[in-house]
Amino acid sequence: MLIEHLILIGMWVIGFASFLLFVPRKKWRRGLMAILVFQAWIWLFDMPAFQLDWLTAPVRELPKATDLPLTIDYFFYPVLFSIYYVNKKVMSSQWYEILYFFAWVSVITLFDVCIERYTDLLEYGYLTWYWMWLYLGFLFYISRVCCSLFYNEKASFLIDWRLGK
Repeated sequence: MLIEHLILIGMWVIGFASFLLFVPRKKWRRGLMAILVFQAWIWLFDMPAFQLDWLTAPVRELPKATDLPLTIDYFFYPVLFSIYYVNKKVMSSQWYEILYFFAWVSVITLFDVCIERYTDLLEYGYLTWYWMWLYLGFLFYISRVCCSLFYNEKASFLIDWRLGK
């Protein structure tokens, strides 16, 4: 139980430090917007997943208030998405951009699998690692689409929803 709480504190420290170090000061507004968009989507999709026991969080911050792991879902993963979104570049090749996306999702899934396997912070019910990879990839994709639409950006491998462009 103590190791899980230390990991949660470490996630807060690493999350704040990573945001300050890897998000340029000029892009803090974009970073905070990316965090909020990702939090909205993860809340929408995690609530049913935890209610249906696809995922469980035996050790969490507010055990009597909610079944959701607040630090992981509403701080750490959104900060990682924010760093990904702010530091993305529209690359010369569409394949590099897709590879960059898959690398981020794969590393975060690997981190998630390690948390699930070696701690009591997460437990997969009906989900396996590849479903979690698809789930995190979907969350990253839909959050990136929303942020790109909000800032009226064009990204090469995203669907262009704007008419006439």
